[in-house]
Amino acid sequence: MEPIVIPLQSLLSATVALWAFSAFGEPSSETKKNSLWRNLLTEQADSVTWVSTTVRIEISAGGRSFPPSERKLEALGTVLGEDGLMVLSLNEIDPSDTILSRMRTPGDVNVNYTEVLILLPDGTEIPANFLLKDEDLDLAFIRPIQDSPDSIKTNFKKVTFRPNAGTSIQVLDEVVSLGRLGSNLYRKSTLQRGWVNAVIDKPRDYYVIENVTPGTPVFDQSGQWVGITAFRKEGGKPSGVITVPAKDVMDIAQQVRQRSD
Repeated sequence: MEPIVIPLQSLLSATVALWAFSAFGEPSSETKKNSLWRNLLTEQADSVTWVSTTVRIEISAGGRSFPPSERKLEALGTVLGEDGLMVLSLNEIDPSDTILSRMRTPGDVNVNYTEVLILLPDGTEIPANFLLKDEDLDLAFIRPIQDSPDSIKTNFKKVTFRPNAGTSIQVLDEVVSLGRLGSNLYRKSTLQRGWVNAVIDKPRDYYVIENVTPGTPVFDQSGQWVGITAFRKEGGKPSGVITVPAKDVMDIAQQVRQRSD
């Protein structure tokens, strides 16, 4: 029986066809992940928006009280529900730490919020109340005033987070965070890819994640909500950026609602 000889050209054509099928016939895990995250950007873009605060600052040091001053600050915040309750990084809207670090003599800094506005991408400004600040976790909570028109409140009805349901977050896991550009770039929504550098479990749980912005939400590879980014403080000063787990954020948010309703 004579041996079967397959022409080299036919063999190469079959190899190319097999490669093409494996490459294009079935979407890769990377393609699926990117598609899921792009859908996340489309569906949850309204959950991140800018907040404008006007603060009145009173400073006393060395037995002297200085004339009060006002400052306007903007920061990114994350909407946590249909009622418009939002969480922000406290350090982004509270200049106390920055001022204290520059004072040559020990003193006190008192910050009062005279105006809080939620800035929607279409230019709408929603008046809000400052409800609570958690200095340990660097979180601040605000919410639209209760008599805001229903037409404005509908902006928050699209927000539906799926908190991470116990799936363990590990070092080197890939994640994304939603964000929004500044007014000079038309406040367009953004998606930033990052990586888990460390998982901290003592004295409390939080994650150290690369390439995130304080006040924004982080999502894992399945699109589940991991947490909110904030500053870690050391000696009263910001020393790094961390991500507070979603469960802890929602527990505090529930307490805020109970106290303010």
